[in-house]
Amino acid sequence: MHSILIAADPAIHVEGGRILGSVGAGGIATALTAVLIAGIREPKKSGAPDGTGGGKKGRIRRKLTSDQAQWTGVTAGTLYMVAGSIWTVGKDVSDAFASIFTNGGFGTAGLGAVSLLLGSIMYFRELPPGKAALTGILAAGVWAQAGGIWGVPEALILTGAGAVGIIG
Repeated sequence: MHSILIAADPAIHVEGGRILGSVGAGGIATALTAVLIAGIREPKKSGAPDGTGGGKKGRIRRKLTSDQAQWTGVTAGTLYMVAGSIWTVGKDVSDAFASIFTNGGFGTAGLGAVSLLLGSIMYFRELPPGKAALTGILAAGVWAQAGGIWGVPEALILTGAGAVGIIG
């Protein structure tokens, strides 16, 4: 008996380890921004007299929870800094927020104290998804600058993004 070995190409081909294809930090920042906007906003009520929406407006399939919105915000904020260009506004907002506390108005406070403040708010308060997303974006910028243990989320996000080929 002779056995014949037939080798076929895989149905899915991942070139250069890029699972999502050519995305880039700017592309994923745009996609995460779309996720945040679509996931935190309720569609406008219009159409039917009973206010159920009727008409051609889309219905929301899935709304982000507070936790999902804040961690999507942290991820988006981290990738905004990597993407640069128009996305640097996230870092600028984080800098402005941190400067409120670090410019001496609250005594001697460093970025670690601001990081602790944001971390406390994120842990102890269940914010509405929109505010949670903004808090996550702020936290990403502040944590990246604070360093120490506050740099762990940034390191994990960037390591994961590099592993799947989103950033190079």
